[in-house]
Amino acid sequence: MDAIQRAYNIVFYERADHRVKDWTLMTSPKPLAAIIATYLITIKLILPAYMKNRRPYELRSIIKWYNVVQIVANAFATWGIMTSGWTTTYHFGCMLPDYSMNPEALRMLRFLWWTVILKLLELFETAFFILRKKERQASFLHVYHHVSTLIIIWSALKYVGGGITSFSPMINNSVHVIMYSYYLLSSEGSPKLKATLIKYKKWLTIMQMIQFTIMIIYSAQVFLPSCPAPLGITILYFPNVIFVYYMFYNFFKKSYLTDKKANKNGFGKNI
Repeated sequence: MDAIQRAYNIVFYERADHRVKDWTLMTSPKPLAAIIATYLITIKLILPAYMKNRRPYELRSIIKWYNVVQIVANAFATWGIMTSGWTTTYHFGCMLPDYSMNPEALRMLRFLWWTVILKLLELFETAFFILRKKERQASFLHVYHHVSTLIIIWSALKYVGGGITSFSPMINNSVHVIMYSYYLLSSEGSPKLKATLIKYKKWLTIMQMIQFTIMIIYSAQVFLPSCPAPLGITILYFPNVIFVYYMFYNFFKKSYLTDKKANKNGFGKNI
């Protein structure tokens, strides 16, 4: 037990960034683990049991304002990360994290912390799907993507907040601005606008896959001999991004390429 406790202290305290050790949710992995466990129990057991004999909720107003909050918050987080290094002192080469108490480095940490909060907020989407009895949308891809992204961004903030590690959250937040804008317009826009938007729905998935490709290519610099960036987070990051990309591609293939082929052969969904 002493060896386990010692390893735990080394991983979660001694090797962590001392600047965030007292921040909310960052003191230890226990709060995050409790949140994820509560989330999984709620969406897999509690909410399905609650909705079993009930009619679906509309949640129209709640989802509308949820989308508005996500658009504004993700735009703010994107701007914050960009202006905390990427538009000032950063370059697109091997950018190492700054562990100093420099005001700009601390500002980067704060916006990465807010990105963690945004990923927590996204967990409510699964509850919305179940309460509206759209369980198909609460797929393994959906749940895994939300949980894994939350864990990785939390880990990045705890150990290597800033530098090359901040590139992926910045790109991801900017993509979410577009994504939630689409959701808001497609639910609140005019029938003509909705009909136009539905034609471009597949581009949301394409945009996600392009995002993952850019992230992988840029972040792969950490493996170069000339880049002395810490490699600890890459154990989580690269396998996860590749796996999620694969799942998004499978979703795209089944949802758009297969349906298109079926329609050409006269076996579309409407037949």
